[in-house]
Amino acid sequence: MSLARRYNKHALYEIAVQQPELLIGMVEQVYEQLTGGQPVTLREDFCGSAHLSSTWVAGDRARRAVAVDNDPKVIRYAERHNRLPLGDAARRLKLIEADVTRCRASADVIASLNFSHSIYTTREAMLKYLKHARRCLKPGGLFVLDLYGGPGAMQPCLEAREYGDFDYLWEQESYDPLTACVVNHIHFRFPDGSHMKRAFTYRWRLWTLVEMRELLTEAGFDDLAVTFESEDGFDESVDTAELDAYVAYLLAHRAS
Repeated sequence: MSLARRYNKHALYEIAVQQPELLIGMVEQVYEQLTGGQPVTLREDFCGSAHLSSTWVAGDRARRAVAVDNDPKVIRYAERHNRLPLGDAARRLKLIEADVTRCRASADVIASLNFSHSIYTTREAMLKYLKHARRCLKPGGLFVLDLYGGPGAMQPCLEAREYGDFDYLWEQESYDPLTACVVNHIHFRFPDGSHMKRAFTYRWRLWTLVEMRELLTEAGFDDLAVTFESEDGFDESVDTAELDAYVAYLLAHRAS
């Protein structure tokens, strides 16, 4: 059996893409600066395997999380591989199979990561989601989402990173300047020569920082912070004019 057939794509994705501990640390810091306290409840929209939520719950006995996704297959994976292994703490993580705009679970922090919200390709649809997220935040709560951008993000590309037992490949197949819509794929490559081609495919809109900041303000959010992914974690002082491509995190506060 080839290595590509032995691996699960969600497990590979968690290794190659997600860094939940770093993100949680950043969220805690910003939340404390804004409120003077620490967040207890998390809602993870477009949760996929719920890796962030399970890490959140495992980090503190007081924490609870709700993880929401409309894909029944990935919810089943999350149940087997990330919720049940928590043991007694599993009762503090609830998995919900639903459209995120229909989920009314409230939380101190709502996270929409890995660009998943970019499925909303019109201003109307994105604004509807952002308003819904704000309504679900508890007063004083924090909404976190990420974007990628820069001139390089508007060009077809194929980037590879090595992770010991496999290579992670990010492909931007196309960018439409009339709609700002992109088609992207994630592939995995293994030492035995086998491949997991198009393990994930995404059809998104490439939202700009300016557009998203305006939408968050229109949705009713208050203080808004922007930080950028860096080799050491996060950096607020990045000059985007000098970057060919970047990943940014927007942290929007609901004051009341």
